[in-house]
Amino acid sequence: MKCHDALLQLDAARPDGSDWGDSGFDAAREHLENCLGCRQEVLQRRDWDLAFLSTAADSSCDTSIPPEGLTDRILSAIDSHTPLQPDTVKSDRAPSKQTSTRHRLLNAAAVVVAVLIGIGVAWRLNTESPGLLTVEQIRNWPDTQFETVYDDEALAALPEWLESQGGAPLPPSWDPSWLHRPARGWPDRDSVAVMSFRVPVARRGSVAGLLVAVPIEEVKKSPAAEDVTGARPTYSKSGRFSTTAWTDTNSRTVFVCLVAPGQHERLRRALPRDRPEMRLSDVSDLPPHRVSH
Repeated sequence: MKCHDALLQLDAARPDGSDWGDSGFDAAREHLENCLGCRQEVLQRRDWDLAFLSTAADSSCDTSIPPEGLTDRILSAIDSHTPLQPDTVKSDRAPSKQTSTRHRLLNAAAVVVAVLIGIGVAWRLNTESPGLLTVEQIRNWPDTQFETVYDDEALAALPEWLESQGGAPLPPSWDPSWLHRPARGWPDRDSVAVMSFRVPVARRGSVAGLLVAVPIEEVKKSPAAEDVTGARPTYSKSGRFSTTAWTDTNSRTVFVCLVAPGQHERLRRALPRDRPEMRLSDVSDLPPHRVSH
Protein backbone atom coordinates (compact mmCIF):
# COMPACT_ATOMS: atom_id res chain seq x y z
CA MET A 1 0.00 0.00 0.00
CA LYS A 2 1.27 3.45 -0.88
CA CYS A 3 1.77 6.16 1.78
CA HIS A 4 -1.00 8.30 0.40
CA ASP A 5 -3.50 5.44 0.44
CA ALA A 6 -2.57 4.38 3.98
CA LEU A 7 -2.90 7.86 5.38
CA LEU A 8 -6.14 8.42 3.53
CA GLN A 9 -7.58 5.23 4.96
CA LEU A 10 -6.43 5.99 8.51
CA ASP A 11 -8.12 9.39 8.34
CA ALA A 12 -11.35 7.49 8.97
CA ALA A 13 -10.07 6.02 12.24
CA ARG A 14 -11.15 7.49 15.54
CA PRO A 15 -8.57 9.81 17.16
CA ASP A 16 -8.50 7.69 20.33
CA GLY A 17 -7.56 4.57 18.31
CA SER A 18 -10.48 2.55 19.63
CA ASP A 19 -11.31 1.15 16.19
CA TRP A 20 -7.79 0.47 14.93
CA GLY A 21 -8.37 -3.28 15.35
CA ASP A 22 -11.05 -3.31 12.65
CA SER A 23 -10.20 -5.48 9.68
CA GLY A 24 -10.65 -2.53 7.33
CA PHE A 25 -7.43 -0.99 8.65
CA ASP A 26 -5.27 -4.16 8.38
CA ALA A 27 -3.42 -3.05 5.25
CA ALA A 28 -2.82 0.44 6.61
CA ARG A 29 -1.48 -0.91 9.91
CA GLU A 30 0.89 -3.22 8.05
CA HIS A 31 2.13 -0.23 6.05
CA LEU A 32 2.80 1.76 9.25
CA GLU A 33 4.97 -1.04 10.61
CA ASN A 34 7.38 -0.52 7.72
CA CYS A 35 7.11 3.28 7.20
CA LEU A 36 8.55 5.62 9.85
CA GLY A 37 7.34 8.76 8.06
CA CYS A 38 3.71 7.63 8.02
CA ARG A 39 3.89 6.56 11.69
CA GLN A 40 5.04 10.05 12.64
CA GLU A 41 2.34 11.64 10.47
CA VAL A 42 -0.42 9.51 12.01
CA LEU A 43 0.76 10.34 15.53
CA GLN A 44 0.78 14.05 14.70
CA ARG A 45 -2.73 13.88 13.26
CA ARG A 46 -4.00 11.91 16.25
CA ASP A 47 -2.56 14.41 18.74
CA TRP A 48 -4.02 17.34 16.80
CA ASP A 49 -7.45 15.70 16.54
CA LEU A 50 -7.59 14.97 20.27
CA ALA A 51 -6.50 18.51 21.12
CA PHE A 52 -9.11 19.98 18.80
CA LEU A 53 -11.95 17.85 20.16
CA SER A 54 -10.93 18.76 23.72
CA THR A 55 -10.98 22.45 22.81
CA ALA A 56 -14.39 22.03 21.22
CA ALA A 57 -15.79 20.52 24.41
CA ASP A 58 -14.33 23.29 26.58
CA SER A 59 -15.37 26.12 24.25
CA SER A 60 -19.00 25.01 24.15
CA CYS A 61 -19.33 26.23 27.75
CA ASP A 62 -17.11 29.30 27.34
CA THR A 63 -18.77 32.73 27.44
CA SER A 64 -15.73 34.74 26.43
CA ILE A 65 -15.90 36.82 23.25
CA PRO A 66 -14.76 34.66 20.31
CA PRO A 67 -12.10 36.15 18.09
CA GLU A 68 -13.21 37.50 14.74
CA GLY A 69 -13.16 34.88 11.98
CA LEU A 70 -13.05 31.98 14.43
CA THR A 71 -14.72 29.47 12.10
CA ASP A 72 -12.46 30.30 9.14
CA ARG A 73 -9.36 30.00 11.28
CA ILE A 74 -10.39 26.59 12.64
CA LEU A 75 -11.14 25.31 9.15
CA SER A 76 -7.83 26.67 7.91
CA ALA A 77 -6.06 24.90 10.75
CA ILE A 78 -7.69 21.63 9.75
CA ASP A 79 -6.55 22.05 6.16
CA SER A 80 -3.02 22.99 7.22
CA HIS A 81 -2.67 19.73 9.16
CA THR A 82 -3.66 17.60 6.17
CA PRO A 83 -0.35 16.58 4.59
CA LEU A 84 0.23 17.50 0.97
CA GLN A 85 1.41 14.67 -1.24
CA PRO A 86 3.93 15.07 -4.07
CA ASP A 87 2.31 15.57 -7.46
CA THR A 88 3.96 12.37 -8.69
CA VAL A 89 2.15 10.27 -6.08
CA LYS A 90 -1.23 9.15 -7.33
CA SER A 91 -3.70 6.83 -5.72
CA ASP A 92 -5.05 4.08 -7.92
CA ARG A 93 -8.22 3.90 -5.82
CA ALA A 94 -10.99 6.38 -5.28
CA PRO A 95 -11.36 7.35 -1.63
CA SER A 96 -14.03 5.37 0.17
CA LYS A 97 -16.92 6.88 2.04
CA GLN A 98 -15.15 5.95 5.26
CA THR A 99 -11.97 7.90 4.47
CA SER A 100 -13.82 11.22 4.30
CA THR A 101 -15.54 10.75 7.66
CA ARG A 102 -12.76 12.39 9.69
CA HIS A 103 -12.73 15.53 7.59
CA ARG A 104 -16.51 15.87 7.61
CA LEU A 105 -16.67 15.42 11.36
CA LEU A 106 -13.90 17.92 12.09
CA ASN A 107 -15.31 20.50 9.67
CA ALA A 108 -18.74 20.13 11.28
CA ALA A 109 -17.17 20.34 14.74
CA ALA A 110 -15.42 23.59 13.79
CA VAL A 111 -18.72 25.16 12.80
CA VAL A 112 -20.47 23.83 15.92
CA VAL A 113 -17.74 25.27 18.16
CA ALA A 114 -18.15 28.72 16.64
CA VAL A 115 -21.94 28.54 16.89
CA LEU A 116 -21.88 27.38 20.51
CA ILE A 117 -19.45 30.11 21.49
CA GLY A 118 -21.64 32.65 19.73
CA ILE A 119 -24.72 31.40 21.58
CA GLY A 120 -22.84 31.61 24.88
CA VAL A 121 -21.79 35.19 24.14
CA ALA A 122 -25.31 36.18 23.13
CA TRP A 123 -26.73 34.64 26.31
CA ARG A 124 -24.17 36.40 28.47
CA LEU A 125 -24.78 39.77 26.81
CA ASN A 126 -28.55 39.38 27.18
CA THR A 127 -28.30 38.57 30.87
CA GLU A 128 -25.75 41.19 31.79
CA SER A 129 -26.83 44.24 33.73
CA PRO A 130 -27.66 47.14 31.38
CA GLY A 131 -25.33 49.36 33.42
CA LEU A 132 -25.80 52.26 35.83
CA LEU A 133 -28.23 55.06 35.10
CA THR A 134 -27.39 58.72 35.40
CA VAL A 135 -29.81 61.26 36.79
CA GLU A 136 -29.66 63.02 33.42
CA GLN A 137 -30.83 59.84 31.68
CA ILE A 138 -33.74 59.47 34.07
CA ARG A 139 -34.75 63.11 33.63
CA ASN A 140 -34.80 62.87 29.84
CA TRP A 141 -36.12 59.34 29.38
CA PRO A 142 -39.83 60.42 29.57
CA ASP A 143 -39.22 62.65 26.52
CA THR A 144 -39.13 59.48 24.41
CA GLN A 145 -42.19 57.91 26.04
CA PHE A 146 -44.68 60.61 27.09
CA GLU A 147 -46.21 63.61 25.38
CA THR A 148 -47.44 65.09 28.67
CA VAL A 149 -47.75 64.05 32.33
CA TYR A 150 -51.35 63.10 31.52
CA ASP A 151 -50.34 60.51 28.91
CA ASP A 152 -52.02 57.48 30.49
CA GLU A 153 -51.82 55.51 27.23
CA ALA A 154 -48.02 55.76 27.19
CA LEU A 155 -47.89 54.73 30.85
CA ALA A 156 -50.04 51.66 30.19
CA ALA A 157 -47.72 50.65 27.34
CA LEU A 158 -44.80 50.25 29.76
CA PRO A 159 -43.98 46.79 31.16
CA GLU A 160 -45.91 45.58 34.18
CA TRP A 161 -44.31 46.47 37.50
CA LEU A 162 -43.71 43.30 39.51
CA GLU A 163 -43.91 44.30 43.14
CA SER A 164 -41.43 42.73 45.54
CA GLN A 165 -40.47 43.34 49.16
CA GLY A 166 -43.70 45.22 49.80
CA GLY A 167 -43.76 47.26 46.62
CA ALA A 168 -41.86 50.25 45.26
CA PRO A 169 -40.96 52.89 47.88
CA LEU A 170 -42.60 56.29 47.90
CA PRO A 171 -41.06 59.48 49.30
CA PRO A 172 -41.79 59.92 53.04
CA SER A 173 -44.16 62.87 52.53
CA TRP A 174 -46.24 61.20 49.83
CA ASP A 175 -49.67 59.64 50.33
CA PRO A 176 -50.08 56.35 48.40
CA SER A 177 -53.63 57.37 47.49
CA TRP A 178 -52.18 60.09 45.23
CA LEU A 179 -51.17 57.46 42.71
CA HIS A 180 -53.38 57.93 39.69
CA ARG A 181 -52.58 54.56 38.07
CA PRO A 182 -50.84 51.31 39.10
CA ALA A 183 -47.07 51.52 38.95
CA ARG A 184 -45.40 50.43 35.72
CA GLY A 185 -41.87 49.25 35.01
CA TRP A 186 -38.94 50.74 33.12
CA PRO A 187 -38.16 48.73 29.95
CA ASP A 188 -35.36 46.20 30.59
CA ARG A 189 -35.06 47.27 34.25
CA ASP A 190 -37.27 45.27 36.58
CA SER A 191 -36.25 47.24 39.68
CA VAL A 192 -37.26 50.70 38.37
CA ALA A 193 -40.85 51.84 38.99
CA VAL A 194 -42.71 54.53 37.03
CA MET A 195 -45.78 56.03 38.71
CA SER A 196 -48.44 58.56 37.74
CA PHE A 197 -49.69 60.80 40.55
CA ARG A 198 -52.09 63.63 41.35
CA VAL A 199 -51.37 65.68 44.46
CA PRO A 200 -54.39 67.70 45.69
CA VAL A 201 -53.95 71.45 46.04
CA ALA A 202 -56.27 73.29 48.45
CA ARG A 203 -59.11 74.97 46.51
CA ARG A 204 -57.17 74.76 43.26
CA GLY A 205 -57.53 71.24 41.89
CA SER A 206 -54.41 69.10 41.80
CA VAL A 207 -50.89 68.81 40.40
CA ALA A 208 -50.31 65.85 38.09
CA GLY A 209 -46.97 64.30 37.28
CA LEU A 210 -44.76 61.24 36.96
CA LEU A 211 -42.54 59.77 39.66
CA VAL A 212 -39.64 57.45 38.83
CA ALA A 213 -38.14 55.37 41.67
CA VAL A 214 -34.67 53.86 41.09
CA PRO A 215 -32.64 51.81 43.61
CA ILE A 216 -29.65 53.90 44.69
CA GLU A 217 -27.18 51.18 43.65
CA GLU A 218 -28.38 51.49 40.05
CA VAL A 219 -27.61 55.21 39.80
CA LYS A 220 -24.10 56.30 38.89
CA LYS A 221 -24.13 59.41 41.08
CA SER A 222 -27.06 60.01 43.39
CA PRO A 223 -28.43 63.56 43.85
CA ALA A 224 -27.38 65.56 46.91
CA ALA A 225 -30.90 66.81 47.68
CA GLU A 226 -32.79 64.82 50.30
CA ASP A 227 -36.38 65.61 49.29
CA VAL A 228 -38.38 67.25 46.52
CA THR A 229 -38.63 70.55 48.36
CA GLY A 230 -34.85 70.89 48.47
CA ALA A 231 -34.25 69.76 44.88
CA ARG A 232 -33.61 72.31 42.15
CA PRO A 233 -36.02 71.99 39.19
CA THR A 234 -34.51 71.35 35.75
CA TYR A 235 -36.29 71.07 32.42
CA SER A 236 -35.98 67.90 30.37
CA LYS A 237 -34.39 68.24 26.93
CA SER A 238 -37.75 68.57 25.20
CA GLY A 239 -38.89 71.26 27.62
CA ARG A 240 -42.14 69.35 28.21
CA PHE A 241 -41.29 68.43 31.79
CA SER A 242 -39.98 70.24 34.84
CA THR A 243 -37.91 67.66 36.73
CA THR A 244 -36.49 67.36 40.22
CA ALA A 245 -34.25 64.61 41.59
CA TRP A 246 -33.38 63.68 45.15
CA THR A 247 -32.10 60.77 47.24
CA ASP A 248 -34.03 59.15 50.06
CA THR A 249 -31.34 57.46 52.15
CA ASN A 250 -33.85 55.61 54.36
CA SER A 251 -35.28 53.60 51.47
CA ARG A 252 -32.04 53.84 49.45
CA THR A 253 -33.95 55.16 46.49
CA VAL A 254 -33.33 57.94 43.98
CA PHE A 255 -36.56 59.69 43.01
CA VAL A 256 -37.09 61.78 39.89
CA CYS A 257 -40.31 63.77 39.75
CA LEU A 258 -41.69 65.23 36.52
CA VAL A 259 -44.47 67.81 36.31
CA ALA A 260 -45.67 70.21 33.63
CA PRO A 261 -43.65 73.45 33.24
CA GLY A 262 -44.52 75.96 35.95
CA GLN A 263 -46.03 73.36 38.29
CA HIS A 264 -43.03 72.61 40.51
CA GLU A 265 -43.72 75.42 42.98
CA ARG A 266 -47.37 74.38 43.32
CA LEU A 267 -46.29 70.82 44.03
CA ARG A 268 -43.66 71.90 46.55
CA ARG A 269 -46.21 73.92 48.53
CA ALA A 270 -48.81 71.15 48.41
CA LEU A 271 -46.55 68.49 49.86
CA PRO A 272 -46.72 67.95 53.64
CA ARG A 273 -43.52 67.47 55.62
CA ASP A 274 -42.23 64.93 58.14
CA ARG A 275 -44.43 62.00 57.14
CA PRO A 276 -43.08 58.46 57.72
CA GLU A 277 -41.83 56.53 54.71
CA MET A 278 -44.63 54.91 52.71
CA ARG A 279 -44.67 52.08 50.20
CA LEU A 280 -47.13 51.22 47.44
CA SER A 281 -48.41 48.22 49.42
CA ASP A 282 -49.60 50.58 52.16
CA VAL A 283 -52.32 52.01 49.91
CA SER A 284 -54.61 49.04 50.63
CA ASP A 285 -54.64 49.95 54.34
CA LEU A 286 -55.72 53.56 53.78
CA PRO A 287 -59.28 54.89 53.37
CA PRO A 288 -60.40 55.94 49.86
CA HIS A 289 -59.19 59.38 48.80
CA ARG A 290 -60.88 61.53 46.20
CA VAL A 291 -58.92 64.05 44.20
CA SER A 292 -60.66 67.03 42.67
CA HIS A 293 -59.98 67.81 39.03
